[in-house]
Amino acid sequence: MADFQTEGQGIMTGTVSVVWRIEPVSPPRPRRNCSTCGDSRLFRSSGKIRLNANGRRLDAWLIYKCDSCEKTWNLSLVERVAVTSIAERDLRAMHGSDPAWVREREFDLATLGRYCDRIDIPPDLTVTKIVEGDLAGAWSVIELAINVQRRTGQRLDRLLARELKLTRSELQSMQRAGGLQFDSGSGRIMRKPIRGSVTLRFVSSGLTESQRAAVSDNVSDRRQDLLP
Repeated sequence: MADFQTEGQGIMTGTVSVVWRIEPVSPPRPRRNCSTCGDSRLFRSSGKIRLNANGRRLDAWLIYKCDSCEKTWNLSLVERVAVTSIAERDLRAMHGSDPAWVREREFDLATLGRYCDRIDIPPDLTVTKIVEGDLAGAWSVIELAINVQRRTGQRLDRLLARELKLTRSELQSMQRAGGLQFDSGSGRIMRKPIRGSVTLRFVSSGLTESQRAAVSDNVSDRRQDLLP
């Protein structure tokens, strides 16, 4: 495990590694014209697949509903495709509206974007926290890797404030004091929605006692799960 060195200090010891795995709770929501409402409206996924077989060819749609009037809109997933060319597992998933299979399609922003005016990305998410090391001890550095598998509308500063029970102004203060550092070297990432993977560090020497306590108490869910 790599140790880190900050300006004016020697090699830091007592490094604890933490991983946050982020999963959005709600799928993206397309905004498009509703023929019943006569205006642009948000639509939500019903989680249901509609199928139509014409001879040996298949059409499949994911059914969406208007938030305002429940008018349905069918997002095209498969168009006039030979049934024999579709994998058996995909056929089963479509016939049963398999939730995991449907969820993958709900997050297909490229496909959604072809049929709507705008896509709203809900900020609600779940966080799974995995720890390697002893947070109860005198740690010098906590290296936090945040992994986001799907697009989320949650900004990094709001996620950290919520999970660590700190205010965003406190996070800014931690940055200025060197207690919160980013691999990218830029704090601008804090004001952007989280994407992909982000690595940051909490450096004990740059934190106040209350900030250090907040990080120690909340960076983990206290189950102390270990990385494999």
